[in-house]
Amino acid sequence: MALVAGQSLNDVVHTRLPTLDQALDYGVQIADALDHAHRQGIVHRDLKSSNVVLDTSGRPIVLDFGLAKRLPEGDAAAPADSTVTGQGALAGTLSHMAPEVLLGGPADVRSDVWSLGVLLYELTTGTLPFTGRTPFETSSAILNEPLHPMPRAVPLAVRLVIERCLVKDPDSRYQRAADVRAALDAIRRRHAWPLVGRLLVRARRRTLYVSAAAAVLVVLAASVGPGAWRRLAGAPNARIATLAIMPLENATDDSAFNYYAAGLTEGLIAQLGEATGVRVISPTSAAHVAHTTDTLAQVAQRLGADAVVSGRLRRAGDRVAVDARLIERAGGRVLWSDTFERTADQTLALQADVVRALAAAVRLAVRPGAADRLAMVRAVSPQAYEAYLKGRYEWNRRTQASLQRALAHFKAAIALDPTYAPAYAALADCYNQFGTVLVGTGSPREYRPLAAAAAIRALQIDPYSAEAHAALGYAQHYDLRWADAERELRRAIELNPSYAMAHVWYANLLMSRRRMDEALAEVQLARALDPFSLIVNANVGWVLAYAGRPEEAIGHLRWTLGLDSTYVQARVRLVGALMAARRYVEAHDEAERLVRLTRRAPAMVMALASADVKLGRRAAARALLDELVKRGRTNYVPPAPIAQVFAELGDREKAVAWMTRAFEERSNAIAYLAVDPGNAMMRDDPRFQKLLARAGLP
Repeated sequence: MALVAGQSLNDVVHTRLPTLDQALDYGVQIADALDHAHRQGIVHRDLKSSNVVLDTSGRPIVLDFGLAKRLPEGDAAAPADSTVTGQGALAGTLSHMAPEVLLGGPADVRSDVWSLGVLLYELTTGTLPFTGRTPFETSSAILNEPLHPMPRAVPLAVRLVIERCLVKDPDSRYQRAADVRAALDAIRRRHAWPLVGRLLVRARRRTLYVSAAAAVLVVLAASVGPGAWRRLAGAPNARIATLAIMPLENATDDSAFNYYAAGLTEGLIAQLGEATGVRVISPTSAAHVAHTTDTLAQVAQRLGADAVVSGRLRRAGDRVAVDARLIERAGGRVLWSDTFERTADQTLALQADVVRALAAAVRLAVRPGAADRLAMVRAVSPQAYEAYLKGRYEWNRRTQASLQRALAHFKAAIALDPTYAPAYAALADCYNQFGTVLVGTGSPREYRPLAAAAAIRALQIDPYSAEAHAALGYAQHYDLRWADAERELRRAIELNPSYAMAHVWYANLLMSRRRMDEALAEVQLARALDPFSLIVNANVGWVLAYAGRPEEAIGHLRWTLGLDSTYVQARVRLVGALMAARRYVEAHDEAERLVRLTRRAPAMVMALASADVKLGRRAAARALLDELVKRGRTNYVPPAPIAQVFAELGDREKAVAWMTRAFEERSNAIAYLAVDPGNAMMRDDPRFQKLLARAGLP
């Protein structure tokens, strides 16, 4: 037997932690030695840092092959942390023992891979992945607990290799030490991602530790420096410039999880939009088209997309899984498919896994800085995330009742996780809606400061949140902070060009500033991203009407109502367009429908009163006006629509007084003083002109 002079790796690790390059070099050489033994039919069964010696040249030498079979029971030479079978054979070191061995199963190549993972963890962190105060606690941790989180200083690619070694199910680990060696070597030599991806997906079951790791390792920027993702992935795929995203199918057999599937879909879109240069068409529009087509390839053709992403959500206990695939428009070929799984508190990382894998598989262009942000995805409390998703689900309905439910969910999410930025951004969106003329339940003076504060808090946590920048820009728009609002909205679009509502809200700002050509272009960008969205198309009609094209607006809004005849905002905009086109009888009929649909919401009652005035029914208009003034004594009633009806009736004193009240509470209507046709009867009044000047409007 040869005498090896040198220092044990255990001593080295606990004296001074190796550098990343050193750890990778040691790992590659140790995995190579282990692979050589396995090819000779030998399983080590006790691989650990104290059984590895660095020789005088710094080369790691693995010792004690076969020692486990030769130590007698109770031998004093046996390490204190080793366990010995009843036949006197050393089964291994408890802290390095694979779960299946702990449970009495036989040791094999895969249990050595587990021990290699423990050693790699120790090399990169200086500690062990599973610990306890007693052997019982250590065993329990190995069998039941996740490994201790690794520091951020350990690159993501390395962390994922180690995590794959330490999967509790042996079938889902690397199946050979040679695979671990090759994966580490690829990272060490900064090779292209496809090699690492193939190694990580070779296991028989494509679970979290396989597919997610393969997906995330594309972000080798985490270990090879900024910008590496773009270099490693090669040139962007010129064929895929536009993706359509189908809503994730809820395969949980529980309809209560529809909100979860919808929220995950939105999360995927947001991360794709933020990370890649691809244009992402929303699931709402993709689902609409899917109802009238037979294949996903046809969905792509109808939407002008190059490919379609579809998938399904599965959930069991505290684990969440997504099965995803990419379908090419030409021929319907499956370009890529994979399965991703994580614990519920890692749902945001699960979304990032899918985005990274998709970007890598088809070489989507990656936006600067995106790889680093995706690599830093945080965990979130499952309860907080579920509350957030339920809130978004309700917010998207945009009714007074649904907004109240959304508000409660967002507040619950923040109470559960006060550092979860998306919940603050969503809370800001809620407060912004509460302060509007159409669905508002209170004065903007009350709600808009709350919206701005929530958006600012979100940005303090995550400065790259497109949703938070957009929510802040929205609030600043209606606070008449024109330059600040435009900066925030443009920043939101820069961060996520596929965020349709940011384009809508920027179009609204441009429209209020009389920049109609820009507003039309911006709202059409939103429509290209979500061509069948009700809110987007209602805004297209609104901008057309204010741009002096009411007939086009009417046609577009009637088409929108063909998608959903109960959608209030589209019908509100239709009434305005019909009034602008002097089609007063139709406007009156539509306003009556609105009053019924909204149970006499103040803005809708005033729309009906305006139509009454135009049709010469002044007494009916005054009765409606008196009704709202009386209601305003006990409940909030937005003042701007009342001002417009007084103006229609020729009572300028009251009209200006009510509009001044609207100005003082920073009503959303003030932002549109210069362009709203409903203000035509006041426009030449000097007091109205002063309001325009105070608002900073042209």
